[in-house]
Amino acid sequence: MLLPDRLEGAIYGHLVGDALGVPYEFRAADQIADVEWRGDGAHGQPPGTWSDDGALMLALLDSLLTAGFDTTDQARRALAWRDEGAYAPGGLVFDIGTSTSQALAALRADTPPEEAGAADAKGNGSLMRILPLSLVLRDLDDETLVSLATRACRVTHGSAEAQVACALYSLIVRRLLAGETDRGAVLASAGQDLRAVLAARGLPRSREAQAPADALATLDAFLAWSERSGGGRVVDSFWSAWDAFAGADDYPATVVRAIRYGNDTDTTAAIAGGLAGLYWGSGTIPSEWRRGLRDRHVPQELVDRLIETDDSEWDGTPWRTSRLRPLRVDFMDLAGTDLAAADGAAGMTFLPGKRYLGYYSGPHWRDLDSDAAHLREQGIDVLLLLVEDYVLQRWRATEISEVLPAHGVELLRFPLVDLEVPQDGRAFRETLAALVARIRSGGRVAIACRGGLDRAGMTAACLLREAALGADDAILRVHAARRHTLTLPPQIKYVRDWPPGA
Repeated sequence: MLLPDRLEGAIYGHLVGDALGVPYEFRAADQIADVEWRGDGAHGQPPGTWSDDGALMLALLDSLLTAGFDTTDQARRALAWRDEGAYAPGGLVFDIGTSTSQALAALRADTPPEEAGAADAKGNGSLMRILPLSLVLRDLDDETLVSLATRACRVTHGSAEAQVACALYSLIVRRLLAGETDRGAVLASAGQDLRAVLAARGLPRSREAQAPADALATLDAFLAWSERSGGGRVVDSFWSAWDAFAGADDYPATVVRAIRYGNDTDTTAAIAGGLAGLYWGSGTIPSEWRRGLRDRHVPQELVDRLIETDDSEWDGTPWRTSRLRPLRVDFMDLAGTDLAAADGAAGMTFLPGKRYLGYYSGPHWRDLDSDAAHLREQGIDVLLLLVEDYVLQRWRATEISEVLPAHGVELLRFPLVDLEVPQDGRAFRETLAALVARIRSGGRVAIACRGGLDRAGMTAACLLREAALGADDAILRVHAARRHTLTLPPQIKYVRDWPPGA
């Protein structure tokens, strides 16, 4: 599994678990039957609304990506959530825990960030937001990671129990991110490594367990905790979430199990969902849950920035995301044709939403919704897609037939074998003739293949031929619009021989 799949899966896994669990919060386990994507419930929020769990997690992610590890910046972004609704869908702030609320008040009163969390604060507020630490700072050694996890914890929760929970969770996340698959072994090794760190240094600046002996006693009590009620105490949240994850076979089963513990359902599902999304990858999160998140552009920008921190194994360059490389349509010059009389347009692009590490295409990890939105921003009404079905599978764009229409872009398919010319010349010409008619009526058309070069270039040139341009002129205009297009001799010959035989 590629690293972007794990990174994206962790963030969206957390948010979807949170949003799925919001309507069920405060219910007892025996009051929860079927778990479904819904709204209403405890907080009266629409479907797809994440709570403080997701918002504060995103705040920490933004802070780490922007400022590195800086607890002053972390505190500032947490206050921006509370005061301005930052990172919250619709800007709505709700479900603030008592300990978190007290810590935010202390921060507003200029308490040093790492002293804001009360020493007796054993709620789950720090654990619900700590996930990004190991994702962004994934190359740290154990001792440094534990140190930063406990420091980030103290911004809202100063108890030794909360610090141990954040440290253990961070170590687990890093091991799953590295691809370890034995969940029992991951938990055991994370606990052993945390024990070694605490034995050497205790919990510095802790108000109750600075000494190694006290820190180890806290860890022993944490590991021995037996309650699994989905409650709001950090140790209960941790073990309820871990059990939900460890006993499941996929992402959906994990979050459903977490919610069925009852009580603090959104937090338990968020913590477990982050682990499950990381473990099984983003593609295992049901599309209707992930795409159903409200204001999905808020996390998507941060997810793209997170993915861009990874240099691909192919050529050492960062992954090309929809944020880093917005989808561009290269429009052709239509002057001298009757197409120019209308406001229509025709251009070329590559497969929207493609996710692949390939020799020809380079490292792409794009968001299909973002690419579809960029098509509409460029006025595209219709996309003619030339790739075969297996390409959609391999390049992870199987939802394109649903996503493009949702953004106002009609999808037309005419699959062509890569590097070859159309086998059914009559059907191909009929398709292009229909597009020419739409352009004459003011339509704006984009033509796409996997890379937007050979098949797209040939098809664009044939479209110009259908609009009565000569072969040389059509080829020159395609080359002028998009570099490196239409280079294969058989495809160039196909353009010159237009119209095709039956």
